[in-house]
Amino acid sequence: MNQQTYGELPVPQEVRRPLLVTLTAVVLALASLAVLAGGVVLTIQSTKPTPDSLQIMLAAIVVAAVGGVMARGLWTLRNWTRTALVTALGLGLAYYAITVLFEVSAYIFSGERVVSLAVIGIVLLKGTLRIVIYGFAPAAIMLILMKTSPSFKDNPGARNRVDVGVRYLLIVAALSAIFIVFLIILFTMSEAWESVAEVGLGTMLTGTIWRPGSIIGVEGAQYGLLPMIAGAILSTFGAVVLGVPLSIGTAILLAEIAPPLVRETVRPAVELLAGIPSVVYGLFGMVVLAPVIRNIEVPYNTGFGLLNASIILAVMILPTVTNISEDAIRAVPKHYKEGALALGATHWQTIWSVMLPAARSGIVAAVILGIGRALGETMALIMVIGNSIAMPTPLNNNPLTIFLSSARTLTGNIAVEINYAAGTHRSALFFTGVLLFIMILAVNMIARYLMRERLSS
Repeated sequence: MNQQTYGELPVPQEVRRPLLVTLTAVVLALASLAVLAGGVVLTIQSTKPTPDSLQIMLAAIVVAAVGGVMARGLWTLRNWTRTALVTALGLGLAYYAITVLFEVSAYIFSGERVVSLAVIGIVLLKGTLRIVIYGFAPAAIMLILMKTSPSFKDNPGARNRVDVGVRYLLIVAALSAIFIVFLIILFTMSEAWESVAEVGLGTMLTGTIWRPGSIIGVEGAQYGLLPMIAGAILSTFGAVVLGVPLSIGTAILLAEIAPPLVRETVRPAVELLAGIPSVVYGLFGMVVLAPVIRNIEVPYNTGFGLLNASIILAVMILPTVTNISEDAIRAVPKHYKEGALALGATHWQTIWSVMLPAARSGIVAAVILGIGRALGETMALIMVIGNSIAMPTPLNNNPLTIFLSSARTLTGNIAVEINYAAGTHRSALFFTGVLLFIMILAVNMIARYLMRERLSS
């Protein structure tokens, strides 16, 4: 940039406006005037004002105003205008390309006969030409604006406004997750209200008989969810008892003890467990675990029950708890470990007394995610838990044999009956979903309480 010197301080000359930017600004201004004029003409031509004509006029005013502001920003070389225009053109070009792609895909795959390769090539060529022809002008404008970026000016006020806008955009993005959860809860509760009003909240929560009727008011229908609640809690409890110690032990091995060769072998195997479909776990439980559990000599032990479900769930939550716990252990500052070793502690004493307490927040989060995974599992449990709607009870005088009894979980209850449910029955199944929400919320609140107690101590 050429500069004039006044005394010892360089004074920058006024930046010249690039010719192509000037032409773009003029074209944008003329297009805005044309849109406004078109809206006025269409409104005047209508003999009687209608909602459609008023909407057209309002849209023309808005589009013209936006276009005028953008044209003025380009004329005065404002950097925010360049950024906004490049972003808008890029999004529009991407939207058009996706639209053409869907049209081409629909033509190829929606016919009654298989399209020949020659026809596919012609259709793809036509779609590509459409994108090139209609996207040439927007792409050229984007290229011009990006090449001439040094000519655009920026000021602290505009930059601050951009920062504030991005901050509010991120806040809206974060709040959208809460809003979506709120909408899901509101929807399920509205659908579940019919069963609550007709059957009663206390009856549904404490009733031990589930004998649904598909028509409202059917005589003898009972909607006691306590057996499913007990099945969900017991199967999740068994999964936590079996899976969490194994997962944390695996995390300690991978983070602190295992040599590189073992670590590179075990970690992919653990991660692979997360990619196995739940129906495959169910098949494993049916074919492998059920015959083994059936060898336990207890009356009425079929091999399908809470123990089988707990083992399957323990394996399913293992990758989640292991990976997050390993990351939490690795995140502990190195000087914690070095200080403990310098004071004479053994490696295991350092892990048990220093590193695990320091990584407690991450480990608790891993366990909570594992519990949520166990509570939400459906297909595998349907295949191995027995699906008995009776209250789980011990098979003999040993209380532990309750895990050999068959049961049904809340998720399994929804999956098995939702296809044919209607009326109060359908509403009761939605209430089952509300119970799942409440149980997950209770688990999270307990975890927050434990973490708060840990931080305050």
